[in-house]
Amino acid sequence: MSEQRYVLTGGTGFIMSYVAERLAAMGKDVVLYDNCEEHELFDYTTDLLSRHANVKYVKGDIRDKDAVNETIKGADVVYHFAALMGTSSRFKQEHRTIEVNVLGTLNVLEASLQAGVKYFVHPPRPPLSQWLTPYIISKTAQTQFTQMYHKIYGLPTVGLHIANCYGPRERSVLNPNAMVPREGKKLVATCIIAALKGEPLPVFGDGEQASDFIFIDDVVDACIKAPKPEAIGEVFDIGTGIATKVNDVARLVIKLTKSKSKIEHLPMRTGEVKLETKSDPSLAKKVLGWVPVVSLEEGLKKTIPFYAKALGIDSPV
Repeated sequence: MSEQRYVLTGGTGFIMSYVAERLAAMGKDVVLYDNCEEHELFDYTTDLLSRHANVKYVKGDIRDKDAVNETIKGADVVYHFAALMGTSSRFKQEHRTIEVNVLGTLNVLEASLQAGVKYFVHPPRPPLSQWLTPYIISKTAQTQFTQMYHKIYGLPTVGLHIANCYGPRERSVLNPNAMVPREGKKLVATCIIAALKGEPLPVFGDGEQASDFIFIDDVVDACIKAPKPEAIGEVFDIGTGIATKVNDVARLVIKLTKSKSKIEHLPMRTGEVKLETKSDPSLAKKVLGWVPVVSLEEGLKKTIPFYAKALGIDSPV
């Protein structure tokens, strides 16, 4: 990775904040592009900016075409992770979700193409036709436009299909569902906080749906390894290859936190149906030389102290 200038959209967010720290330590010039619309500039980003002269923060919106063009001009690598997140959080926000996730992405794609970037790293979302939510619909369109820019216009894209990522810094509530406010929550963070507070752990549906849970450190490793010639045009599954039931995640959290909390089953989230999703990391291993190394239990043990500190209590781990 000899490239020097990296632009990270969504640069102050959960995943990109860690990627920024890694790139800064490697001596790369890093630009964090983020509007910080849904959160303030976090302490760890402020600290990163104060310690590294090679890291710059640009407050901007990907819907601002001129600002995007100016920021990406001269970039070698773009990590495009800015988006309105939340599979069930964006009901009654359909227009805004499309403006950000689709039209905003088009601005970033076009600016990257015009700048002649060497790598455009992005997190695609495979079509989940069973789920009808504004987020899934917008991410599907975003992914297809990115594929089009690669196949038709020659933009050197690298896709990282990241499984259910968790770890310190993840926000437990991304954005409440305007229709059903209790739905806009992230599973691992929400369960840990509830367990530490001795409150019921909210699990949607019967909890027998399963997902692939991947720790943040493994995801950051994949992001750092993604910009390489052999990866251009590929989409890599970034997950453990293990599907874990939601009930089992909740039970493990209760065990590790030594909590007396119970699981509380709630109706399935709006627009979603029961699924089992599991990654296949074999291509990432072959091309990127990447393999996940942190187990779910180990990852939870690394994550729990963060939320205990935020709550002002001693960590049970």
